[in-house]
Amino acid sequence: LLALYHHYSIIVELILELYCETAKRILCYFTAAESRVLYESSLSLIRTYADHQVGKRTVDKEAEEEQYRDLLLLMELLTNLLSKDFIDLSPPDSGPESGETVTAADVCLYGLNIIMPLMSAELLKFPNLCLQYFKTITFVCEIYPEKVTTLNPELQKNLVASLELGLTSIGVDTVYTLCCDFIQVLGCYMVRQKIQSSPIYEPMRPFLKLLLDLILSQKINSELIPHSSATLYVLICLFQDTYHQLVELLIQSQAHDETNKQRLVEAFTQLTHNIPLSAERIHRIRFRDNFDKFIVNVRGFLFVK
Repeated sequence: LLALYHHYSIIVELILELYCETAKRILCYFTAAESRVLYESSLSLIRTYADHQVGKRTVDKEAEEEQYRDLLLLMELLTNLLSKDFIDLSPPDSGPESGETVTAADVCLYGLNIIMPLMSAELLKFPNLCLQYFKTITFVCEIYPEKVTTLNPELQKNLVASLELGLTSIGVDTVYTLCCDFIQVLGCYMVRQKIQSSPIYEPMRPFLKLLLDLILSQKINSELIPHSSATLYVLICLFQDTYHQLVELLIQSQAHDETNKQRLVEAFTQLTHNIPLSAERIHRIRFRDNFDKFIVNVRGFLFVK
């Protein structure tokens, strides 16, 4: 139907809404075999939609809003499918085993891989779509961080690029917080599992400097400092060598003033004093408290307006 009526925006929207409602209200009662049918049908729907968007140019405001509504529904569909992995009220599946188990997270991530090329920076300016997108990727990461580390490298690259956009350009506190949540969850998993071979490891490294710069240049609201500092701690655990390099650069930036230089050395020493770099929650809380004191100590001479 979607392939046949893809030029009719109202019909396209109704088809997407049908899938969204089915996943939201009925999927939790489906058996594994029935769920697989909906998963495959949903992915086919997403592929068909994406195929008809390739090369399409959005030249007027109305067309852009139509695409925004469509993508919002597709993101909601993926989120609704994902709920199957933790709300499953289905009866035992009496049918024969159908081979490899497909999880809702696999479907959601594969669907994201198809949708993400359609998510332009312009479309992310729509608040609802932007929020839904970051909610979806953070939701996936919170439930299955291991799957994020094994994603297609191109999709990992797109995820990291969108996180950078959310931290620096969107200007919405909720989106900033969701980006921090994503980095925290993924970073904690990578620290605990000692993962450095994943393609997403190196692209995560620049977030350490980015967060430190955002905090020290006062480009984020003070209410976001606790969330930022907890994320910063996880990144320090993950990239200790980079952290030491950044600290040294900041200390050397005060070489012209020996008093400030010494204050900065002491402030950084106290920041991680007696705090193991293990990314455990209790240590994140202690680091956050230390970071509040750190900011008070260095605010007068280190913060750049």
